[in-house]
Amino acid sequence: MNRSLAAIILMLSASQAMATELRMLTSYDQTSAYTREVAQRYIERVEEASQDDLTIGLNGPDVVSPFEQLQPVSAGVFDMLYTHGAYHTNTTGVGAAMDAVFVDPDATHESGLWDFIDEHYNELGLKLIAIPPLGSSGFQYVLKDPIEGTPGLEGRRIRGSATYTSTTQGLGGTPVLMSGGDVYSSLDRGVIDGAAWGLNGVEDFGWDEVAGYFTKPTFGQTYTYLFMNLAAFNALDEAEQAVLLEQGRALENETAGILDELALQEWESLKEKGMQETHFQPDDAERLDALVNEGIWQLGIDKSPEAVGTMRDIAEKHNMTATSE
Repeated sequence: MNRSLAAIILMLSASQAMATELRMLTSYDQTSAYTREVAQRYIERVEEASQDDLTIGLNGPDVVSPFEQLQPVSAGVFDMLYTHGAYHTNTTGVGAAMDAVFVDPDATHESGLWDFIDEHYNELGLKLIAIPPLGSSGFQYVLKDPIEGTPGLEGRRIRGSATYTSTTQGLGGTPVLMSGGDVYSSLDRGVIDGAAWGLNGVEDFGWDEVAGYFTKPTFGQTYTYLFMNLAAFNALDEAEQAVLLEQGRALENETAGILDELALQEWESLKEKGMQETHFQPDDAERLDALVNEGIWQLGIDKSPEAVGTMRDIAEKHNMTATSE
């Protein structure tokens, strides 16, 4: 081997040795819209911005259940986590409570709310990287049968996470805690009558094959989170930390528009496959935002009274929540 070739190989080996490889857990199936349009988009941004000095491998909920993912990331078994706050309300109510805040990433930062949430999760061994919104509106229901009266979910068993509990109950339904991956078979077997979900992913899961309706109007707002093990983050150099945070901030500002457009496309596709809109009666429709926001604040306060109380004070002071006076 000549000296020039040996030098090139040595340089390539050194470059590869310097690359930092991170392992990320996602709470959503790897083919879902949220993993694809948020987690994978973030990974691509980071790898491009760092020129592959930072690489991120993705592991789905088949590896660790969404409801059990916070601990292994806090413990450093995995480096990063893409999740929703409702999946770890057994640990803290802070993550879920963010769903009561209007979608405005700049305001979230400028108000000090982002930093407060970051400091809270630091105590759990996690560094907040980003709070990407999943559209300018948050939620819908997928139902086997249409809405025929009020309350619109009366007598129905409805899949949800803790985020949706008060809304489902307020509309007469019975909440059933269940991960998204179990909904198809549960609808098919009649274990549940419908599912609360975000505005994207019904088609990815194939729920149109086992449910005939999606509800209007949509309501509330919802956010996901990108976290990193705090010790692993602190072990990175400043340039690597900057890439992760800068790309997280950029992601926060683009996901709502992307997912809004995808939701419009998905509803049209679902109609072509035979699904139909079913509408809440006016009395129910007018209550949707109040039900979801008040329920989310209360959920958070029940789990983490002091921290979520501070969050709500910040949001109300800056007119960032529907419950502001």
